[in-house]
Amino acid sequence: MRIQFLLVGLSCLAAAQSRLAFEVVSVKPAPQPTPETLRSGEARIAFNVNGARIQISGYTPLALLTRAFRVEPPQVAAPDFARGEYFEIQATLPAGATPEQVPEMLQTMLAERFKLAYHRETREYQMSVLTVGKNGMKLPRLPDGTQPSSSSNRLADGTTRMTQTGNVASLFPVMNSFGGLQMADETGVDGIYIWVRDLHPATPGMSFQDAVQESFRAMIEAAGLKLETRKVRKETIVVDHLEKKPTEN
Repeated sequence: MRIQFLLVGLSCLAAAQSRLAFEVVSVKPAPQPTPETLRSGEARIAFNVNGARIQISGYTPLALLTRAFRVEPPQVAAPDFARGEYFEIQATLPAGATPEQVPEMLQTMLAERFKLAYHRETREYQMSVLTVGKNGMKLPRLPDGTQPSSSSNRLADGTTRMTQTGNVASLFPVMNSFGGLQMADETGVDGIYIWVRDLHPATPGMSFQDAVQESFRAMIEAAGLKLETRKVRKETIVVDHLEKKPTEN
């Protein structure tokens, strides 16, 4: 019996030691982005990997969970506060780690700093599903290794032009948070592309959310993608426990 307990203990210890984790990580509260601060560029929602450095701006715990488990926001059942608390995160990859391993490191950070506990289920959702149009993807794929980035510029007519370098999934945080679209990616498109979205000045009777959706739909149509609403069965991450405030840096 003692031998069995010893083997179980050693197995748990080995699993803990093999878990991928950031070498250094700082988690700090951040102000909630608003339509005005997003338009002006004062606030940013970004997830940038630059060599061994990770810079995450304006992310909620919900957004971190979607990144960590490679799912969309509707596929995470989490407390309400996970949608309303914002954080700035800086982290460093350990030697030999790759950007593809970042989601697993985010899982470790959420477990250690936010005391995450969860289980998985399969559920059905009504979602906005992104697919490739009949003529295929129109944007040229950038070379492998191109670093994600984002910028915004105000044009002479008052339009805010947002340029984002990233994969398809990088488009979703803003659309889910401010565009009101619950997105699912079924494009099968990988790689990094340059996405350009023009947010025009508000017109009478149009809400900020409507304007964001309009700019997004125009962008994806220009890229050769399409959006449709239907029911989708998806794996769901059900949060059993999550601390509202992370442990100290």
